[in-house]
Amino acid sequence: MKYLKQFNQRLREMREKRRLSQQDIAAFCLVAPSVVETWEAEKLDTRCYPSLANLLDLCFKTDTTLETFVDMPETPVAKQLALPGINLTQETDLVDSLVELSEHIEKLIPADDEYELLRRYRKSDEPTKELILQLIAN
Repeated sequence: MKYLKQFNQRLREMREKRRLSQQDIAAFCLVAPSVVETWEAEKLDTRCYPSLANLLDLCFKTDTTLETFVDMPETPVAKQLALPGINLTQETDLVDSLVELSEHIEKLIPADDEYELLRRYRKSDEPTKELILQLIAN
């Protein structure tokens, strides 16, 4: 995990600073408290890392920036992610580009009912998840 080498320390520091328990973090990410314990493990051989969904849940539910948990590279990355609405090869108004980007992002944010479905899916056991996926496929 190239960008999460110090995640265990950063998570523990944030949690202690905000007086949150491992159970609180587990509830935010819909995982067992033992999973949070392995995220914070000191020994590398017992440590595991959160999925992207868990990391984003943690950021959103604790109002913490992603940069707090992720090791950012010291030298700039040569290639940047192409973002919809931002075309740096043409002279366009940056405000227009940001508005278009914002519209694309809004389309990706789940509605309350979609979020509730996702929350329930994550809490389901494996056979139930398979059944849900079969129902969606039909």
